[in-house]
Amino acid sequence: MADGTAARRRMVDAMRLVDRNGRGRRPSPAWAAFHGQAELDYAQGLLYTELGHHHAATGFLRAALAHQEANYGRNRALYRLTLARSLIGAGEVDEGAAQATGSLDDLQEVESGRVTRRLTEVVGSLRAVDAVSARDATEELAEYVKKGAA
Repeated sequence: MADGTAARRRMVDAMRLVDRNGRGRRPSPAWAAFHGQAELDYAQGLLYTELGHHHAATGFLRAALAHQEANYGRNRALYRLTLARSLIGAGEVDEGAAQATGSLDDLQEVESGRVTRRLTEVVGSLRAVDAVSARDATEELAEYVKKGAA
């Protein structure tokens, strides 16, 4: 809703609820049991990404990947593609391209409309950049999308 201040406030509130972890007079809400450190880091990184603060987002998105278990392929792919988008937005095109193509390993095991949409966004971001790494990654990602559509 384009209200970064309110979004940041809600994020802080949510993190407090999760951090409560059964302490205090009121327990954490039921939804907080599902959300671990990886999800919190991703949500924070996504918030900064959506607000256009790509440099700030990358640290949280890297942490989300580091905390995400390997057997959650869909989440890893989504986190990695979101990191790629932020890196490209921050001007770190080579690393963004590498993260984007690296996400293909995680994509082998999942089908997700949300991940596919993010992949399409990243391909669009890479196409807008005049760099060898961006062109190479775009070709590799487009080939993957083409195979998936076939």
